[in-house]
Amino acid sequence: MLAFWAKLFPMRRALVVMGLVFIGLGLALYFSLSRTEVSRSLSQGKPVHLLWAVRLLPQDPPDLAVAITLLPKGEVLFLLIPGTIAVPTQTGWSTLSAIYSAEGIEGWNKRLSALLECPFLKAVEVGPEDWDKMVEAAGGVVVRLAERLVYRDETKGITIDFLAGEQLIFGLNSREFLVYGVRYAGDPKFSFVKNFFHDLLERLWSKGKHPLSTLCMDKSWEAREFWHRALSLPEEKVRLEILPIVAEDSRFMPDFVNTRKLWGKIVFGRTFLTRDEVKVVVLNGTRERFLATKTGGWLSARGFKVVGVGSADRYDYTKTLLVVSPGAEEKAELLCRALPREITVTTAQAFGVDKLGGWLARADLILVVGAGFDLGT
Repeated sequence: MLAFWAKLFPMRRALVVMGLVFIGLGLALYFSLSRTEVSRSLSQGKPVHLLWAVRLLPQDPPDLAVAITLLPKGEVLFLLIPGTIAVPTQTGWSTLSAIYSAEGIEGWNKRLSALLECPFLKAVEVGPEDWDKMVEAAGGVVVRLAERLVYRDETKGITIDFLAGEQLIFGLNSREFLVYGVRYAGDPKFSFVKNFFHDLLERLWSKGKHPLSTLCMDKSWEAREFWHRALSLPEEKVRLEILPIVAEDSRFMPDFVNTRKLWGKIVFGRTFLTRDEVKVVVLNGTRERFLATKTGGWLSARGFKVVGVGSADRYDYTKTLLVVSPGAEEKAELLCRALPREITVTTAQAFGVDKLGGWLARADLILVVGAGFDLGT
Protein backbone atom coordinates (compact mmCIF):
# COMPACT_ATOMS: atom_id res chain seq x y z
CA MET A 1 0.00 0.00 0.00
CA LEU A 2 2.78 2.36 0.91
CA ALA A 3 4.48 1.55 -2.40
CA PHE A 4 1.27 2.53 -4.27
CA TRP A 5 1.11 5.98 -2.63
CA ALA A 6 4.80 6.45 -3.18
CA LYS A 7 4.24 6.01 -6.93
CA LEU A 8 1.08 8.19 -6.96
CA PHE A 9 2.61 11.33 -5.42
CA PRO A 10 5.16 11.90 -8.24
CA MET A 11 2.36 11.49 -10.80
CA ARG A 12 0.23 14.06 -9.00
CA ARG A 13 3.17 16.46 -8.89
CA ALA A 14 3.71 16.00 -12.63
CA LEU A 15 0.03 16.64 -13.33
CA VAL A 16 0.10 19.77 -11.18
CA VAL A 17 3.18 21.03 -13.03
CA MET A 18 1.55 20.33 -16.42
CA GLY A 19 -1.60 22.11 -15.28
CA LEU A 20 0.39 25.16 -14.22
CA VAL A 21 2.19 25.17 -17.57
CA PHE A 22 -1.09 25.11 -19.49
CA ILE A 23 -2.52 27.85 -17.29
CA GLY A 24 0.58 29.94 -17.92
CA LEU A 25 0.30 29.42 -21.68
CA GLY A 26 -3.36 30.36 -21.56
CA LEU A 27 -2.64 33.54 -19.61
CA ALA A 28 0.20 34.43 -21.98
CA LEU A 29 -2.06 33.91 -24.99
CA TYR A 30 -4.82 35.98 -23.41
CA PHE A 31 -2.37 38.75 -22.56
CA SER A 32 -0.90 38.79 -26.06
CA LEU A 33 -4.36 39.02 -27.60
CA SER A 34 -5.59 41.68 -25.22
CA ARG A 35 -2.42 43.78 -25.55
CA THR A 36 -1.84 43.80 -29.29
CA GLU A 37 -0.76 47.05 -30.87
CA VAL A 38 -4.37 47.46 -32.00
CA SER A 39 -5.63 47.29 -28.40
CA ARG A 40 -2.90 49.56 -27.09
CA SER A 41 -3.44 52.23 -29.74
CA LEU A 42 -7.22 52.29 -29.38
CA SER A 43 -6.99 52.42 -25.58
CA GLN A 44 -4.75 55.50 -25.97
CA GLY A 45 -7.28 57.16 -28.26
CA LYS A 46 -5.22 56.60 -31.42
CA PRO A 47 -6.62 55.25 -34.71
CA VAL A 48 -5.16 52.11 -36.31
CA HIS A 49 -4.56 51.89 -40.05
CA LEU A 50 -4.21 48.96 -42.47
CA LEU A 51 -3.27 49.20 -46.14
CA TRP A 52 -4.49 46.87 -48.87
CA ALA A 53 -2.96 46.74 -52.34
CA VAL A 54 -5.71 45.14 -54.45
CA ARG A 55 -4.32 43.29 -57.47
CA LEU A 56 -7.24 42.60 -59.79
CA LEU A 57 -5.39 41.01 -62.74
CA PRO A 58 -2.53 38.53 -62.07
CA GLN A 59 -0.16 39.97 -64.67
CA ASP A 60 -0.57 43.65 -63.68
CA PRO A 61 0.39 45.76 -60.64
CA PRO A 62 -2.41 46.45 -58.12
CA ASP A 63 -5.19 48.71 -59.35
CA LEU A 64 -6.45 49.96 -56.03
CA ALA A 65 -5.17 50.93 -52.60
CA VAL A 66 -7.59 50.71 -49.68
CA ALA A 67 -6.64 52.51 -46.47
CA ILE A 68 -8.73 50.98 -43.67
CA THR A 69 -8.87 52.88 -40.40
CA LEU A 70 -10.31 51.68 -37.10
CA LEU A 71 -11.22 54.68 -34.95
CA PRO A 72 -11.24 54.79 -31.14
CA LYS A 73 -14.75 56.25 -31.24
CA GLY A 74 -16.03 52.95 -32.66
CA GLU A 75 -16.09 53.51 -36.41
CA VAL A 76 -14.25 52.04 -39.38
CA LEU A 77 -13.32 54.01 -42.50
CA PHE A 78 -12.50 52.58 -45.94
CA LEU A 79 -10.64 55.13 -48.08
CA LEU A 80 -10.32 54.06 -51.74
CA ILE A 81 -7.27 55.27 -53.66
CA PRO A 82 -7.13 54.26 -57.36
CA GLY A 83 -3.76 53.13 -58.67
CA THR A 84 -4.04 55.59 -61.57
CA ILE A 85 -3.53 58.50 -59.13
CA ALA A 86 -0.23 60.33 -59.58
CA VAL A 87 1.67 61.24 -56.41
CA PRO A 88 4.90 63.21 -55.92
CA THR A 89 8.22 61.34 -55.86
CA GLN A 90 11.85 62.48 -55.74
CA THR A 91 11.98 62.53 -59.54
CA GLY A 92 8.54 64.04 -60.22
CA TRP A 93 5.00 62.75 -60.38
CA SER A 94 4.33 59.04 -60.84
CA THR A 95 1.22 56.88 -60.68
CA LEU A 96 0.81 54.46 -57.81
CA SER A 97 0.78 51.57 -60.30
CA ALA A 98 4.17 52.64 -61.69
CA ILE A 99 5.56 53.04 -58.17
CA TYR A 100 4.42 49.52 -57.30
CA SER A 101 6.15 48.10 -60.36
CA ALA A 102 9.42 49.72 -59.26
CA GLU A 103 9.26 49.51 -55.46
CA GLY A 104 6.55 47.02 -54.54
CA ILE A 105 4.15 47.41 -51.65
CA GLU A 106 6.76 49.26 -49.58
CA GLY A 107 6.64 52.05 -52.17
CA TRP A 108 2.88 52.36 -51.64
CA ASN A 109 3.32 52.20 -47.88
CA LYS A 110 5.85 55.03 -47.98
CA ARG A 111 3.96 57.34 -50.37
CA LEU A 112 0.51 56.84 -48.89
CA SER A 113 1.75 57.17 -45.31
CA ALA A 114 3.20 60.54 -46.30
CA LEU A 115 0.04 61.59 -48.16
CA LEU A 116 -2.30 60.71 -45.29
CA GLU A 117 0.21 61.55 -42.55
CA CYS A 118 -0.31 58.23 -40.77
CA PRO A 119 1.68 55.01 -40.28
CA PHE A 120 0.12 51.74 -41.42
CA LEU A 121 0.13 48.87 -38.93
CA LYS A 122 0.21 46.42 -41.84
CA ALA A 123 0.47 46.67 -45.62
CA VAL A 124 -0.63 43.54 -47.48
CA GLU A 125 -1.40 42.56 -51.04
CA VAL A 126 -4.88 41.29 -51.86
CA GLY A 127 -4.44 39.04 -54.88
CA PRO A 128 -7.08 37.89 -57.38
CA GLU A 129 -7.77 34.68 -55.41
CA ASP A 130 -8.13 36.61 -52.14
CA TRP A 131 -10.45 39.05 -53.87
CA ASP A 132 -12.63 36.31 -55.35
CA LYS A 133 -12.96 34.65 -51.93
CA MET A 134 -14.04 37.94 -50.36
CA VAL A 135 -16.68 38.59 -53.02
CA GLU A 136 -17.86 34.98 -52.68
CA ALA A 137 -18.14 35.42 -48.89
CA ALA A 138 -20.25 38.54 -49.47
CA GLY A 139 -22.61 36.57 -51.71
CA GLY A 140 -21.54 38.52 -54.79
CA VAL A 141 -21.85 42.22 -55.54
CA VAL A 142 -24.78 43.97 -57.21
CA VAL A 143 -23.94 46.49 -59.94
CA ARG A 144 -26.50 48.79 -61.51
CA LEU A 145 -25.97 50.26 -64.97
CA ALA A 146 -28.16 52.75 -66.77
CA GLU A 147 -27.00 51.40 -70.14
CA ARG A 148 -24.96 48.55 -71.55
CA LEU A 149 -21.24 48.79 -70.79
CA VAL A 150 -18.88 47.45 -73.46
CA TYR A 151 -15.12 47.96 -73.46
CA ARG A 152 -12.17 46.13 -75.01
CA ASP A 153 -8.45 46.50 -74.40
CA GLU A 154 -6.68 44.07 -76.72
CA THR A 155 -3.24 44.92 -75.30
CA LYS A 156 -4.39 43.63 -71.89
CA GLY A 157 -6.75 40.97 -73.17
CA ILE A 158 -9.69 42.63 -71.43
CA THR A 159 -13.20 42.32 -72.83
CA ILE A 160 -15.94 43.90 -70.72
CA ASP A 161 -19.59 43.50 -71.61
CA PHE A 162 -22.20 44.23 -68.92
CA LEU A 163 -25.89 44.54 -69.67
CA ALA A 164 -27.97 47.48 -68.53
CA GLY A 165 -29.90 47.09 -65.29
CA GLU A 166 -29.14 45.32 -62.02
CA GLN A 167 -27.00 42.20 -61.91
CA LEU A 168 -25.11 40.10 -59.38
CA ILE A 169 -21.45 39.48 -60.26
CA PHE A 170 -18.64 37.32 -58.86
CA GLY A 171 -15.00 36.45 -59.53
CA LEU A 172 -13.43 37.66 -62.76
CA ASN A 173 -16.51 39.71 -63.67
CA SER A 174 -16.22 41.68 -60.44
CA ARG A 175 -12.50 42.29 -61.00
CA GLU A 176 -12.91 43.40 -64.61
CA PHE A 177 -15.72 45.73 -63.60
CA LEU A 178 -13.39 47.43 -61.12
CA VAL A 179 -10.54 47.50 -63.64
CA TYR A 180 -12.82 49.46 -65.95
CA GLY A 181 -13.86 51.82 -63.14
CA VAL A 182 -10.25 52.55 -62.15
CA ARG A 183 -8.46 52.61 -65.52
CA TYR A 184 -10.87 53.49 -68.26
CA ALA A 185 -13.99 55.27 -66.98
CA GLY A 186 -12.24 58.66 -66.87
CA ASP A 187 -14.35 59.73 -63.90
CA PRO A 188 -12.48 61.81 -61.25
CA LYS A 189 -15.13 60.81 -58.72
CA PHE A 190 -14.64 57.11 -59.54
CA SER A 191 -18.36 56.50 -59.01
CA PHE A 192 -18.17 52.95 -60.44
CA VAL A 193 -15.59 52.05 -57.82
CA LYS A 194 -17.33 53.71 -54.89
CA ASN A 195 -20.75 52.24 -55.72
CA PHE A 196 -19.20 48.78 -56.08
CA PHE A 197 -17.47 48.95 -52.70
CA HIS A 198 -20.56 50.36 -51.02
CA ASP A 199 -22.52 47.26 -52.00
CA LEU A 200 -19.61 44.92 -51.16
CA LEU A 201 -19.16 46.30 -47.64
CA GLU A 202 -22.91 46.30 -47.02
CA ARG A 203 -23.06 42.62 -47.92
CA LEU A 204 -19.97 41.70 -45.90
CA TRP A 205 -21.30 43.39 -42.77
CA SER A 206 -24.67 41.72 -43.20
CA LYS A 207 -22.83 38.38 -42.79
CA GLY A 208 -21.60 39.36 -39.31
CA LYS A 209 -18.25 37.82 -38.39
CA HIS A 210 -18.47 35.07 -41.00
CA PRO A 211 -16.11 36.73 -43.54
CA LEU A 212 -13.36 37.32 -40.94
CA SER A 213 -11.10 34.67 -42.49
CA THR A 214 -11.46 36.20 -45.97
CA LEU A 215 -10.61 39.69 -44.69
CA CYS A 216 -7.55 38.48 -42.77
CA MET A 217 -5.12 38.28 -45.68
CA ASP A 218 -2.51 38.72 -42.96
CA LYS A 219 -2.97 36.05 -40.27
CA SER A 220 -1.10 37.93 -37.53
CA TRP A 221 -2.70 38.55 -34.12
CA GLU A 222 -2.83 42.28 -34.90
CA ALA A 223 -4.79 41.75 -38.13
CA ARG A 224 -7.18 39.30 -36.45
CA GLU A 225 -7.76 41.71 -33.59
CA PHE A 226 -8.31 44.56 -36.05
CA TRP A 227 -10.98 42.68 -38.01
CA HIS A 228 -12.57 41.17 -34.92
CA ARG A 229 -13.18 44.70 -33.65
CA ALA A 230 -14.19 46.10 -37.04
CA LEU A 231 -16.75 43.40 -37.79
CA SER A 232 -18.22 43.78 -34.31
CA LEU A 233 -19.30 47.31 -35.24
CA PRO A 234 -22.82 47.89 -36.62
CA GLU A 235 -23.13 48.65 -40.32
CA GLU A 236 -24.00 52.29 -39.67
CA LYS A 237 -20.53 52.74 -38.18
CA VAL A 238 -18.85 51.79 -41.48
CA ARG A 239 -17.87 54.74 -43.69
CA LEU A 240 -16.66 54.68 -47.29
CA GLU A 241 -14.83 57.51 -49.07
CA ILE A 242 -12.84 58.07 -52.26
CA LEU A 243 -9.61 60.03 -51.98
CA PRO A 244 -10.41 63.63 -53.07
CA ILE A 245 -8.96 64.02 -56.56
CA VAL A 246 -8.32 66.79 -59.10
CA ALA A 247 -7.80 66.36 -62.83
CA GLU A 248 -4.78 68.25 -64.16
CA ASP A 249 -2.78 67.88 -67.38
CA SER A 250 -4.76 64.76 -68.39
CA ARG A 251 -3.90 62.99 -65.14
CA PHE A 252 -5.55 62.49 -61.77
CA MET A 253 -3.79 63.88 -58.71
CA PRO A 254 -4.67 64.05 -55.01
CA ASP A 255 -6.58 67.14 -53.92
CA PHE A 256 -4.25 67.81 -51.01
CA VAL A 257 -6.38 70.45 -49.30
CA ASN A 258 -9.60 68.44 -49.37
CA THR A 259 -7.75 65.24 -48.49
CA ARG A 260 -6.39 66.91 -45.38
CA LYS A 261 -9.84 68.26 -44.53
CA LEU A 262 -11.53 64.88 -44.99
CA TRP A 263 -8.84 62.95 -43.12
CA GLY A 264 -8.63 65.48 -40.31
CA LYS A 265 -12.38 65.56 -39.77
CA ILE A 266 -13.00 61.80 -39.87
CA VAL A 267 -9.85 60.43 -38.29
CA PHE A 268 -8.83 63.15 -35.85
CA GLY A 269 -12.11 64.99 -35.31
CA ARG A 270 -10.51 68.26 -36.41
CA THR A 271 -12.12 70.83 -38.67
CA PHE A 272 -9.63 72.07 -41.22
CA LEU A 273 -10.86 75.29 -42.81
CA THR A 274 -9.62 76.93 -45.98
CA ARG A 275 -10.07 80.60 -46.77
CA ASP A 276 -12.43 79.96 -49.67
CA GLU A 277 -14.94 78.56 -47.16
CA VAL A 278 -15.13 81.88 -45.30
CA LYS A 279 -17.96 83.98 -46.77
CA VAL A 280 -17.79 87.60 -45.70
CA VAL A 281 -19.72 90.79 -46.43
CA VAL A 282 -17.73 94.05 -46.15
CA LEU A 283 -19.54 97.23 -45.14
CA ASN A 284 -18.11 100.73 -45.04
CA GLY A 285 -18.79 102.40 -41.71
CA THR A 286 -16.92 105.63 -42.59
CA ARG A 287 -17.20 108.47 -45.10
CA GLU A 288 -14.04 107.33 -46.91
CA ARG A 289 -15.03 106.45 -50.47
CA PHE A 290 -14.56 102.90 -51.78
CA LEU A 291 -13.16 101.62 -48.46
CA ALA A 292 -15.42 98.55 -48.48
CA THR A 293 -14.55 97.83 -52.12
CA LYS A 294 -10.80 98.09 -51.47
CA THR A 295 -11.04 95.92 -48.37
CA GLY A 296 -13.15 93.35 -50.22
CA GLY A 297 -10.59 93.22 -53.03
CA TRP A 298 -7.79 92.73 -50.51
CA LEU A 299 -9.63 89.81 -48.89
CA SER A 300 -10.51 88.22 -52.25
CA ALA A 301 -6.89 88.38 -53.35
CA ARG A 302 -6.00 86.36 -50.26
CA GLY A 303 -8.51 83.63 -50.89
CA PHE A 304 -11.55 84.69 -48.85
CA LYS A 305 -14.98 84.58 -50.48
CA VAL A 306 -16.41 88.10 -50.47
CA VAL A 307 -20.14 87.75 -51.10
CA GLY A 308 -21.03 91.44 -50.92
CA VAL A 309 -19.82 95.00 -50.30
CA GLY A 310 -21.81 98.06 -49.34
CA SER A 311 -22.46 100.75 -46.77
CA ALA A 312 -23.11 100.20 -43.07
CA ASP A 313 -26.11 101.65 -41.25
CA ARG A 314 -24.07 104.73 -40.31
CA TYR A 315 -20.75 106.43 -41.15
CA ASP A 316 -19.26 107.17 -37.73
CA TYR A 317 -17.85 103.80 -36.66
CA THR A 318 -14.66 104.56 -34.71
CA LYS A 319 -13.41 100.98 -34.80
CA THR A 320 -13.70 98.01 -37.10
CA LEU A 321 -16.12 95.26 -36.09
CA LEU A 322 -16.36 91.66 -37.17
CA VAL A 323 -19.90 90.37 -36.69
CA VAL A 324 -20.04 86.57 -36.42
CA SER A 325 -23.03 84.37 -37.23
CA PRO A 326 -23.78 81.43 -34.91
CA GLY A 327 -21.44 78.50 -35.66
CA ALA A 328 -18.92 80.59 -37.63
CA GLU A 329 -16.49 81.20 -34.76
CA GLU A 330 -13.64 79.21 -36.36
CA LYS A 331 -14.09 81.12 -39.61
CA ALA A 332 -13.87 84.38 -37.67
CA GLU A 333 -10.55 83.25 -36.14
CA LEU A 334 -9.18 82.44 -39.59
CA LEU A 335 -10.14 85.88 -40.93
CA CYS A 336 -8.75 87.67 -37.86
CA ARG A 337 -5.39 85.94 -38.28
CA ALA A 338 -5.17 87.20 -41.86
CA LEU A 339 -5.95 90.85 -41.09
CA PRO A 340 -2.96 93.08 -40.30
CA ARG A 341 -4.95 95.23 -37.86
CA GLU A 342 -6.72 94.35 -34.65
CA ILE A 343 -10.50 94.32 -34.86
CA THR A 344 -13.33 93.88 -32.40
CA VAL A 345 -15.23 90.61 -32.68
CA THR A 346 -18.89 90.52 -31.69
CA THR A 347 -21.89 88.24 -32.15
CA ALA A 348 -24.82 88.96 -34.41
CA GLN A 349 -27.10 89.24 -31.40
CA ALA A 350 -24.83 91.67 -29.52
CA PHE A 351 -24.35 93.81 -32.63
CA GLY A 352 -28.05 93.87 -33.47
CA VAL A 353 -28.18 92.95 -37.14
CA ASP A 354 -31.73 94.26 -37.39
CA LYS A 355 -30.26 97.71 -38.01
CA LEU A 356 -28.74 96.27 -41.20
CA GLY A 357 -32.10 94.88 -42.24
CA GLY A 358 -31.35 91.43 -40.82
CA TRP A 359 -28.53 88.99 -41.46
CA LEU A 360 -27.16 89.25 -44.97
CA ALA A 361 -27.84 86.15 -47.03
CA ARG A 362 -25.02 83.67 -47.72
CA ALA A 363 -22.62 85.38 -45.31
CA ASP A 364 -20.79 83.80 -42.38
CA LEU A 365 -19.26 87.09 -41.26
CA ILE A 366 -19.90 90.82 -41.63
CA LEU A 367 -16.87 93.09 -41.54
CA VAL A 368 -17.89 96.66 -40.68
CA VAL A 369 -14.87 98.82 -41.52
CA GLY A 370 -14.38 101.74 -39.11
CA ALA A 371 -12.24 104.87 -39.00
CA GLY A 372 -8.50 104.44 -39.29
CA PHE A 373 -8.69 100.96 -40.78
CA ASP A 374 -5.59 100.56 -42.93
CA LEU A 375 -4.53 97.35 -44.68
CA GLY A 376 -1.14 98.76 -45.48
CA THR A 377 -1.68 98.54 -49.25
